[in-house]
Amino acid sequence: MKTFAFVLLSLLMAVSVFAAGGSEDTYELTVVTSGSYSWEYAPAYFDTKGYDSPQDLVHAEFEERHPNVKINYVIRDVTQGSMTVDALIEKGQWPDVWIDATGYFKDYLNAKDSLPLEQYMDVSVFQDWLIEPYTYGDHVYAIPIVNIGTGMAINTSMLDEIGYTLPDMKDWTIDEYIRLAKKLKAAGHYVTTVATMKGLNAWMYPWIHAFGGKLFADKDYSKVAINSPESRRALEFLQMLVEDGYAVPYPNEVDDNKTVMMFTSGKVFGAMMQNGHTDYWVPEQVKNGVLEEAFGYTFIQFPHVPEIEATPVFGYQTVVNVHRSDDETRNKLAAELAAEYLSVRWHDYATTLGGGFPVRKDYEIPNVGTAANPSFRAVTEVVAASGLMDLGGLHPRTREARDAALIPIQRFADGDISAQEFLDQFETEANALLAK
Repeated sequence: MKTFAFVLLSLLMAVSVFAAGGSEDTYELTVVTSGSYSWEYAPAYFDTKGYDSPQDLVHAEFEERHPNVKINYVIRDVTQGSMTVDALIEKGQWPDVWIDATGYFKDYLNAKDSLPLEQYMDVSVFQDWLIEPYTYGDHVYAIPIVNIGTGMAINTSMLDEIGYTLPDMKDWTIDEYIRLAKKLKAAGHYVTTVATMKGLNAWMYPWIHAFGGKLFADKDYSKVAINSPESRRALEFLQMLVEDGYAVPYPNEVDDNKTVMMFTSGKVFGAMMQNGHTDYWVPEQVKNGVLEEAFGYTFIQFPHVPEIEATPVFGYQTVVNVHRSDDETRNKLAAELAAEYLSVRWHDYATTLGGGFPVRKDYEIPNVGTAANPSFRAVTEVVAASGLMDLGGLHPRTREARDAALIPIQRFADGDISAQEFLDQFETEANALLAK
């Protein structure tokens, strides 16, 4: 009888251990991001539970639900690009959840490295056009947690000064823009900057689209489509703005940073930028004595030729990617954690604290925090009406191809070559890079 009792007890203990099994296995999940949100502008209804950031709160709650999980939260050095993650991967320590700007993932969105997220969560709740760039062979290897948009920031105080009223955006044509530029010049103001110091950068491409040109056509990234009569007209228009004194002179000495500084110090009427630039820097310029008082500003669409309904703007996404491991329990845990960054609650954090734009179809932007700023609302309307430019998606060579414009565009800006010569040279060099 004692022997039977001992065997029975042994069996019960074995069953107990087996039942706990995976739940007793411990997992350290590494999460890499480029930074944490601050609670500084949090609406009163946010329960911080005493944690320093939303990221810390989400991680603590996850660990509470999963006592066998420890989250290793790594904030990468933003001055070093992807080097933090590159070093982890080199050591075989892939981040389980990686949250970052789109461009860092171009080499990893594949079946070997990334988890097919549609198998772990409902991806139909997200905007289709924001899921499509991260879908390969019917598998979704990354999902945006926030969309970052831009628009043409304009100084409305200058409009009041010269007595100009903006037309409806459908009538906001290039000819109307030139009419405004003449009025601004007469009042001693530049209408914009032409920035070629860093090449033909993303903030300048809306002007190409405003005339009907484009860098790539129909998602064909094997060659550029920029060498067109429309693109030539756009470049000649920008050249005219500088030569006739409507735009800031010496474009090869102007980049996006100088553009932000010139706009937020009241020296130019308008230019491409994010609302985060204006909302931070205009008050800073007052604080630093550059401005006596803040001027009025908002965001609108870029002008366009009559044949174009709207000019697309620059934008990018911060996405979440989950590393695919050989351990399915780890995969499920990492996907569950990633889903926290895609939830309605996280959208509240992203819009009200981070100033990002929503990705979910079922999310209504609250009128609190940074989401209540008029500039945020204005950019939201611009992106919805204009859409985003296609500058090459995640194709591994498109950034290199765009960079091929650096020397030719500077020669064009200096008057050494014509617009057509720039387009011919850029096309040749960019296509050679894309063919590698």
